[in-house]
Amino acid sequence: MRNSFVAELGKVVTRTLGATFVAASGRYRNWPPTALVLGEPLALAEQQTNRLRRMYANATRDAWDGPAVFRAAMEHHGGIQLSREKREALVYPLSMLMWGELAAWIVAAELAERLDDPDARMAATAQVFDEARHFYVLRDYVAALHVPVPRLDPYFAIGARRLLSTRDLTLKLFAMQILAEGTAQAIFRFLADSEVEPVLSEILPYVERDEARHVGLGVVHLPERLNALSPRRRHKLASKVNAVGDLFAATQFRYTKHYSALGLDPRELLRRADKMLFEIGRKLGTVPGTDEPYFRAPNPSATGYEERVDNVVPRLGTTPTLSARMVQALVGFGAWVLPG
Repeated sequence: MRNSFVAELGKVVTRTLGATFVAASGRYRNWPPTALVLGEPLALAEQQTNRLRRMYANATRDAWDGPAVFRAAMEHHGGIQLSREKREALVYPLSMLMWGELAAWIVAAELAERLDDPDARMAATAQVFDEARHFYVLRDYVAALHVPVPRLDPYFAIGARRLLSTRDLTLKLFAMQILAEGTAQAIFRFLADSEVEPVLSEILPYVERDEARHVGLGVVHLPERLNALSPRRRHKLASKVNAVGDLFAATQFRYTKHYSALGLDPRELLRRADKMLFEIGRKLGTVPGTDEPYFRAPNPSATGYEERVDNVVPRLGTTPTLSARMVQALVGFGAWVLPG
């Protein structure tokens, strides 16, 4: 078991270094633009076609006024009701989500321009408006926290730059619509359900509803694109998808201390994200010639899942395992040496 764990850890390190090199040399190597932070709030085929068209129709039907919702929530609750200490903890995941929405906005605009399927392009076009709304609402909320906005975590920054820089639309769909949007949806639900802050809990259900449609675009449209690829290209795609997934996961491991400072259980967030991604992965099938999905997401219902989580996120009040200490040390060292 120990040798297997060390071997898998070695693969993660190799993929991370490869993605870092590509991200550092791409045109998004200096993303995100910190100047945007505010100082103050301001039929199978037919069935698929119908589903994509419904996404567009539902997006226009469910469109909401971001600034109006934000102002109403602030007025309703008398502003943000958190101590300074908790604001400083909350700003880490929220600023990460804010920059993630900006990246999703950029990707959605490219999908709307370059996808061949006109119905998928319509769904992506609707998503452009959603992501713009999410970015501005989260930017207003982050500004209203009145605490310093931290630098974006280097792992998340590298993963996003790698994703933004690629011209491969299938990789963009996988890494953004499934991994990033799926994880974001889990975080939004987790924060809303926890009622960590009333204004946030009032805003997030609007965002989460939109995110579910964005994941749907990936689930519906990806099979068609995968079927057009050779087995060899699918293998290469899976490696790239997992490289981005490793980077995003590393950020969540680093942010466990911020969730804990908010009185939340980071292991519960991990369970939710794993459950969502595991179920999506089953829908997308496996890499040809293997029993492996296109990205790793353990099944929280499987035997040994909790022990596996112990290897990365120790239980509250327990002594971290050797594996957990190894992961924490490696992730911490990587964050120190990798370009942020």
